[in-house]
Amino acid sequence: MPSVNSEDKLTAAELATLWSQYINDSLSICVLRYFLSHVKDKEIRKVLEYALNLSESHIKKINGFLSKENHLIPIGFTEDDVNLDAPLLFTDTYMGVYIHIMSIHGGTRYTGALGNSTRKDIRKYMMQVINETMELYDRSTDVLINKGIIVKPPILNNHMEIDFVKNQSYLTGWFGKRRPINAVEISGVYLNMQKTMGKIVLELGFGQAAKSKDVQKYMERGRQLCCKHFDILSVMLQESHLNIPRTFEAEVTDSTIPPFSDKLMLFHISTLLSSAIGYYGEAMSMAQRRDLSASYAKMIIEIGVLAEDGMNLLIENGWFEQPPMATDHEGLSKNN
Repeated sequence: MPSVNSEDKLTAAELATLWSQYINDSLSICVLRYFLSHVKDKEIRKVLEYALNLSESHIKKINGFLSKENHLIPIGFTEDDVNLDAPLLFTDTYMGVYIHIMSIHGGTRYTGALGNSTRKDIRKYMMQVINETMELYDRSTDVLINKGIIVKPPILNNHMEIDFVKNQSYLTGWFGKRRPINAVEISGVYLNMQKTMGKIVLELGFGQAAKSKDVQKYMERGRQLCCKHFDILSVMLQESHLNIPRTFEAEVTDSTIPPFSDKLMLFHISTLLSSAIGYYGEAMSMAQRRDLSASYAKMIIEIGVLAEDGMNLLIENGWFEQPPMATDHEGLSKNN
């Protein structure tokens, strides 16, 4: 195997990106293979097949990057973490919604990773992955809109003239007359509602199928918190008489046979909760009404605690695969 010059070695940021993507794509492969063993809708099947091909190609590419520099290949998730013969847990409709939401997550994650990439081949690879993920988003969006499955974000029918804010009452949130929510704020609220609803459905299905009582309890706790956050976000739109996204709890069947390992289901939800912190933070940075910012700040704390508890549960069960670490020089000194 050819050696790699020190100047060309993967940086810590690039290694983190590839390592995390390997874990997430191995999880996606398990989920998509299970979905494809049940899906009946031809158009949704095509989108799922495209997504599976992407994840499998990513795994091969990352394996090559890591092997070339003698880095360990993560275990991630394997065929032991999925039961393709398990009965249907989610309907075709939710399968389409799921891959749509996951494409949004992937696009955000990969774009951020590109900004941390300096080696030319890694930059080229990340740009390829971003383009592929955007294509997945485009295909899933077309299918869901054509089938009337997802509701478009609110439309503003008032055509205002260009104007500038005259006084600080624009920021008012708690006292006095509140201004209507603006378009920038609506965008953040609506996206977070879509993602929160996606988690609620997974938590409902995973909770009834998980074997471990601790995992069942965690899923129910997560579902209740996400429902609470969905309601808070709903009020932000309904106060201005705007529509909210459709909900999908009815797309969970009555099956209690787990299609996935408790390890996979717990990891999936914990990481989705962790990523919600970033999405809430971005929406909070765009909010220009004090009450909206305060609500996001509170939700960030609540979901952060829940995400940490999920990681702790993974660690307690020996299910959390440790990412690549920096050298512990102090520990090495003590051992000498």
